Amino acid sequence: MKTLAISLILSLFSGFSIAQDDDFTAPRFVKQPIENSGCYAYFPDDVEMEFDVSYSPDSSKVYTGDFLSGDFHYSIILVKLKDLVMADAVEKEEMLVSYLDYLQESFSIVGAAGYGKGHTMESNPAAVGMIDYWEDDEGDQWSVKAWADGSTLAVMFIYGATEYPSYSAGQLFLNGFRFN
Repeated sequence: MKTLAISLILSLFSGFSIAQDDDFTAPRFVKQPIENSGCYAYFPDDVEMEFDVSYSPDSSKVYTGDFLSGDFHYSIILVKLKDLVMADAVEKEEMLVSYLDYLQESFSIVGAAGYGKGHTMESNPAAVGMIDYWEDDEGDQWSVKAWADGSTLAVMFIYGATEYPSYSAGQLFLNGFRFN
């Protein structure tokens, strides 16, 4: 029985290694501040961190960054909401759905897996998150994770010409956002 269990475990691990791209080396991620927002995220250590800061029509402060490492872009949109404060999980999820729908139109997304709701963040129990996978009109593949905690909204993206080849590195990035 023990031999069968070990064989199953080894076959699972070998299946995971086959599914990974042998030419891909995941970058090393380091915790970086998002300008003076008080928030942080993990980004590849081989990129120069520079964020654009602007204001939305309602005067919310918006931080954006798009960083190329290897063949993939690692991006963030962080919105510090000026007036709107979302009180409960339903309001936060509705805000995330609305914002992600807007981004899909803005980024010419032509295919989506559908929002996966119910994600939580151990470091901020008030935060809610959702995940999705997109394809744009140029064929780029996107992994997307959005977070909201009541007064801040953040969307993390990894995108490139192919599906991101390392599940664990992708999750490290997508789940690496931290509220202030």
